Amino acid sequence: MKRLVTAVLATATAALCPVHAQTVEEFSAIAPGGHVMAGEVVLPDGVSGPLPGVLLISGSGRQSRDFAAFDSRYRPHHDWTQAFNAAGIAVIRFDERNTGGSGGDHRTASLQDLVDDARTVLRAASSNPGIDRARLFVLGHSEGAAIAMMLNGQGETLAGLLLAGAPARSGRRILRDQARIEAPVTAQMSESEREAAIEAHYREQVAYDETRPSLRDFLDLDVPAIAGAVTAPVFVIEGGEDWQITPPQGSELAALLRAGGNDAVVHRLYDGVNHLLVHAPGEPDYARLSDFRLDPRLVEDAVAWTAQRADLD
Repeated sequence: MKRLVTAVLATATAALCPVHAQTVEEFSAIAPGGHVMAGEVVLPDGVSGPLPGVLLISGSGRQSRDFAAFDSRYRPHHDWTQAFNAAGIAVIRFDERNTGGSGGDHRTASLQDLVDDARTVLRAASSNPGIDRARLFVLGHSEGAAIAMMLNGQGETLAGLLLAGAPARSGRRILRDQARIEAPVTAQMSESEREAAIEAHYREQVAYDETRPSLRDFLDLDVPAIAGAVTAPVFVIEGGEDWQITPPQGSELAALLRAGGNDAVVHRLYDGVNHLLVHAPGEPDYARLSDFRLDPRLVEDAVAWTAQRADLD
């Protein structure tokens, strides 16, 4: 089914990208688990194809194709779509399990199940005549970055990976880093009391993650092995104020990718940018943000890198 939409760019690159007409072609496919995966290919009008395309994969949790949060004030997949389309690049978006038009149960899915879901979407979308299969990219955010690496490492040929807020450590190490930020500690506590509070918070988070197969898998994620299997060119996007995937994990991941023999790795650190890829220096509480637009610097760099790799320059 096709529907023509006209979108006013909502990203911070709007000044560079005027009002743009798009054709949205919806599709569905059956995943290995037997459930339906629903998505859409968003093609910029007025650009002759077939076009390079970017598959967007969100972070952990049950996400819609817009990756919408905070009363839909945060819609990064919508923003990425506008930016890539303005550069003549198609975008592939999908509803995760038990969201929108997709079936299945996200609560029972392993991390490999989510990789299989993404592979199903990628292969279904690549049959669209508007997409050039030889110029397919994947942009993964947080857990989605791990899924993107696993897709390529398991044999999916890709023109490039864009990894945003990507883990370089196991989930257990990441949760320990987060516990030192999130644990309810006070200045009146002794050192031993603070450490006890941090440990209790960490154990609470691990206990929750162990109830969900995909999160349980993430706890013991072997990032060196996953990164070592990546053969596609990579653009690593790291936020300087990311308290969920704390720096210097971006540079650590780039080093792991290069150690595996991949010499086509670019790493960029963006000051003042958080895990949402939003510029919000000094504000760790997402609920207090008034502007949820993606940082324009990283959007511009990511689109330019993709265009160059797709031979659009």
